[in-house]
Amino acid sequence: MKILAIESSSVTASCAVSEDFSMLGEFTLNHKKTHSEKLMPLIEELLDELNIKITDIDVIAVSEGPGSYTGLRIGAAIAKSMSFAANIPIAGVPTMKSLAGNIYDAERLVVPIMDAKAGRIYTGIYKWEGENLNCVKEQFPCNIEELIDILNGYEESVVFNGDGSENYRKMIEDKLNRKAYFAPAKFNYLNAATLSFIGCMMAQKGETVDASTFKPQYLRLSQAERNKK
Repeated sequence: MKILAIESSSVTASCAVSEDFSMLGEFTLNHKKTHSEKLMPLIEELLDELNIKITDIDVIAVSEGPGSYTGLRIGAAIAKSMSFAANIPIAGVPTMKSLAGNIYDAERLVVPIMDAKAGRIYTGIYKWEGENLNCVKEQFPCNIEELIDILNGYEESVVFNGDGSENYRKMIEDKLNRKAYFAPAKFNYLNAATLSFIGCMMAQKGETVDASTFKPQYLRLSQAERNKK
């Protein structure tokens, strides 16, 4: 099963192609260019380098959110257009699960934190069981104090990753009722390689949809919508 993964939920633009759980290739850019400028050319170049046609792809894995509203819409538009054109199912991967998948720790809860600005974060709670990354608590928006209160109700130790774990590290260390562990900085960024891994697990379980069904999961209103409200 060949999987094309598209990651556009943050400043990073990334695409990858895997065959089952074997990575064939990945391109990632963390640059000021917008996703509308760089993502589709990256995908076309990657497929060309691998000598793979879109009709060779069995599943498109795409970050479904939360994250950047513009980035999510661009990723969704590319995934849906390819899905429509070649009748390829889509695996919509929760952004927080993809971020959690960057680190493997069988002993601890994995808690990714994405800074949503204005004192808010996106997060979720995950646990590895063998080769499966299981969801303990589905991704949700909150503030850091609310997350710490929730985690203080668990007994397991916790490892954090994501840009929010860096921004709120001091508060976490001060208020969590046990030692907090933090992933190295290189594991704090979303990438299509991890997305393809999660997408493959979803596809094997039949957790895919068609293009007409897929839509991004924003988890909260955009800034413009909040201002209007």
